[in-house]
Amino acid sequence: MQQFRMGLAIAIAVLSACNSASNKGGASGDSTVIKPATPDGTVSVTFADKQKDTSLITIKFQLKGETKEKTFEQALLKDAPESDLYKVLWNEPNSCYIGVLKANHQPRYYHAFIDSKKDLKVLWAATPPQPIWEYMENTMGLGKVSAGGELVQKYKKGIQSGQILADFIAEIRPDNSPDSLELYVEFGGLRKSMFMAVPAGAKGVIQPTGQDDHVYFSFVKDGKAEPVIDLKVESGRLKINTLKEIK
Repeated sequence: MQQFRMGLAIAIAVLSACNSASNKGGASGDSTVIKPATPDGTVSVTFADKQKDTSLITIKFQLKGETKEKTFEQALLKDAPESDLYKVLWNEPNSCYIGVLKANHQPRYYHAFIDSKKDLKVLWAATPPQPIWEYMENTMGLGKVSAGGELVQKYKKGIQSGQILADFIAEIRPDNSPDSLELYVEFGGLRKSMFMAVPAGAKGVIQPTGQDDHVYFSFVKDGKAEPVIDLKVESGRLKINTLKEIK
């Protein structure tokens, strides 16, 4: 569990992660062990308008000679290979969950299944069962993306946000122990230091997004980068959003 030692922090908006609260909050406490099933059918996922703010996701579910196709709107994570953008888990021969990464790196889940009336359904799964999302995220790697692009230890960019013109800085600094690090962020005279443990075999990096006012603090392991803290300047304020609990 990360420990935070505050230094010179003034009026910084710290936002809690929405993934566990909104997508998973109603599905905790289920200790069922997931064993992927052999599917009786097929499911395909296609994307349109991937570079637009809102993209189209079409899920085609085929089972026992029947077909159900449905299209959803979603803000997708841009510039991620499709192998990282979504994962499919068959939890039963006639049921599967599809996890698709949103623009904020959090997954949105969909469920394709056959109901009690033998009708095929493809629905948004607002609260997937805990064993489902734990398996897809922790075992299948949903949420981790190939560590391509620029990964740095220090990011510094002069930006204007609201009425404030200043350097936006995100920097990884060594801590007293090789198993921990300091994440330092600054904008417009507001500063924050966060000290946290480094998971075994991982390396902390700053991951630019292509937007001058927005970066991720990520851990890279086995060639995959997993964003854990979202760092953004918006309307002159430094915003810090924890995406994933660090243990």
